[in-house]
Amino acid sequence: MTITIIAEKRDQAQQIATAMGWRMQKDLATGTLEGQPVALVWASGHLLEIREPQELKPDASWNNPATLLPIPRQFDLRLTRRSGRGKTPAQYYKVIRDQLRRASEVIVSTDPDREGTAIAWHLLEACRYRGPVRHAWLVDGLDRQAVRNTFVRLKGGDEMKSWFRASEARARADWSYQFAVRALTFYARGGAMGPNLGQGGGRESVVSVGRVQTPTLALVVERCREIGSFVPKDHFLINGHFAVSAQSIEARYHPPVTAEIIDAAPAGVTWEPSRRIAKEGDPEPLDTPLFTGEHEVQAFKQRLLQAGDQATVIQNKERNSQRNPPLPCDLAEFQAEMHKAFGMTAAAAQKVLEKLYNEGLVTYPRTEHAELPDSLYAPNERNPVLEHLTQISEFSRQAQMARDIHDGNHQHYPARKPACFTSKPMEHYGIIPTRKSANLSSMNREAQMAYRIVARRYIQALWPSASLREQKLAFQVPVTDLLGHAASRFTASRTEVVDPGWMQAFPRREDEQAEVSYQAIVAAQKGMLTPLKQVDTVTRTTRPPAYYTDRTLIKAMKTVGRFVKDPKLRRILRESAGIGTPATRSTILETLLARKFIVRKGSRLESTASGESLVDWLPDWMTSAETTAVWEDYLTRVCELRNDDNLACEKRDRFVYRQIDRLESWLQELQGALSDKVSAQSRTRFSGSGTPTPKMMAYARSISRQVGVPLPDNALTDRQACSTFIDTYQAQASQNRAPTPKMLALARKLAQERQLNLSDEIVSSFEACRAFIDSQLGSLQQQISSNKPRQTTRSRQAPRRQRKG
Repeated sequence: MTITIIAEKRDQAQQIATAMGWRMQKDLATGTLEGQPVALVWASGHLLEIREPQELKPDASWNNPATLLPIPRQFDLRLTRRSGRGKTPAQYYKVIRDQLRRASEVIVSTDPDREGTAIAWHLLEACRYRGPVRHAWLVDGLDRQAVRNTFVRLKGGDEMKSWFRASEARARADWSYQFAVRALTFYARGGAMGPNLGQGGGRESVVSVGRVQTPTLALVVERCREIGSFVPKDHFLINGHFAVSAQSIEARYHPPVTAEIIDAAPAGVTWEPSRRIAKEGDPEPLDTPLFTGEHEVQAFKQRLLQAGDQATVIQNKERNSQRNPPLPCDLAEFQAEMHKAFGMTAAAAQKVLEKLYNEGLVTYPRTEHAELPDSLYAPNERNPVLEHLTQISEFSRQAQMARDIHDGNHQHYPARKPACFTSKPMEHYGIIPTRKSANLSSMNREAQMAYRIVARRYIQALWPSASLREQKLAFQVPVTDLLGHAASRFTASRTEVVDPGWMQAFPRREDEQAEVSYQAIVAAQKGMLTPLKQVDTVTRTTRPPAYYTDRTLIKAMKTVGRFVKDPKLRRILRESAGIGTPATRSTILETLLARKFIVRKGSRLESTASGESLVDWLPDWMTSAETTAVWEDYLTRVCELRNDDNLACEKRDRFVYRQIDRLESWLQELQGALSDKVSAQSRTRFSGSGTPTPKMMAYARSISRQVGVPLPDNALTDRQACSTFIDTYQAQASQNRAPTPKMLALARKLAQERQLNLSDEIVSSFEACRAFIDSQLGSLQQQISSNKPRQTTRSRQAPRRQRKG
């Protein structure tokens, strides 16, 4: 009998086999583990998926919402349907099934997350494997030592099976949204949802919704509407210059605000809602004053100058503080850094990082956490990584100093465990280099930058904290202020660097703006006279919030809890790390772009009329971040039900049925509200009577060839059957389409200019080739935009003219 090991994909299996000294063959790798023969096989992502709605409910139609209910509660699987180069899912499945028949034990070595666990367990259940199972949790990376260590510390099968059940719950609940998509598409195409939805033909007219996609769209729509309705207000900032110990200290007018003052409505003051979010148990923050009355401000300035000699210090607080270095990157932070460096999309950045992971150069990339487990602080864990980093010239000095400090060999800094290490439980931790040596000269430009980001953040995290001295000063001038206080209050903060620590590891370039302005503290005592020598009134105009970019939207999805008023829900969102997962956020963004619910304009993301209309039509529970975050919180708790598969299955089913019940209720409401608004012309078109047009039949045949799915018997005689087949498979066919010769020529030109290697996927897939071109041209556009001279306010507001021709 043989130990069968299941990897997620061939690249991963190759890394495991190399690390373990096993021999790669055509369909499997062979070797020994724990004295037993091994057969290492691999999938190609998910080989099994839930059947299409019409397979489980044959009468479910795109053209009659009444046929969609009730939504099925059974979730039979089938082999995924995809075509293209390489082996088919059926071929992968046969190899794995044949090995499972011979297996005395199985070790799951897929990606260490819910979906990776599900890839293997779906296969085990479909092949009716009943033997023992263990898990190789490959969170430490795919370099030789990390893989070997993982196979020494295998987890029990029941310990991780709950992750599979959580994945099933997610997939089944997501699958049920297809019935909402069909109903919404019918009403939109029939004109019942206004002029912006259901327009165009085929895929363009599909109204797509989803548990993460729709709340993410709502974030973009809300931000764009906030910008569109924003009315700028001119106001004044009032700064005083106070003489303190022979120095001039600039302080900002900062009066206390109370509800009574706001109700009194003092002249020359406009009130803006606060953007600050109250902490749990705290009252709602008060509005913020804007000093808009020029007459009142100038009169206040004169009063201040007349009484300036009587100004005194009313507060001087000083304290020592430590500023810890940045943590290693999680996936969202890495994507943000790559966007900043290249203007790279989140999806493209994730692909670069995952390639480094598959080459064994960095640890697992799809992580929410930036901290590191305490175990990685052990000398036998950290020193091999630092050792090979010292061999890279740009990291040599910094890596050697980090090693000297933590080995106790540094004269100035004692060994002390850095703040990035924690004892809290984490399945995945911050992204760091592995022990495998990296040859930067052999990498393309994007891979080099990706590795540099990961390596720098790891080294910085091991350097000592910066030591600071902070000072908070408050001054008082005995004149009535703009809010009616008897005395006027000004405040200033100063921060002095005592020891720069990590800040000197990789000093900022001149073109990088420091986050904090460091100034020496001044000697001041409460009550001392500090004459006011000068008052400046600076005109400012309020600005709207910035449009989302790839970088900021991915971060907003992770930190969406800060937009939520309810403290309890905000805590859940914080603990469940927002909406989506590191693995899916960039995919969600690309889906919204593909559906034309949002568009890219330069680096910014803007909602379209169809995206805004969709958000307006949907119920709050479908667009709110709170709903999808509660999903993630529940799924996380299912993952924690280790060694109790019966309870995990019970929790899975309870969750799925609850989501389907709510979806069915809403679809019934939608039918009652919109069925009478579908135009008679549309009803005739949707009725299915008659035969499909020649173009429809030709398109259906083309899709059938591309996806490898035979046409239904009635697809060429029944218009409705043909339309249903096209709607079901056209997106998949688009993914399988080969790029045009012009696209390939442009991709090769861009790759040559940037010294990049084109993957087989880019060369063979229309969508992958288009995404590559978009990412490279987007990067170029970002560079061009950053080199343009700064525009004046007037020129920024002027409409752009389109060039003719």
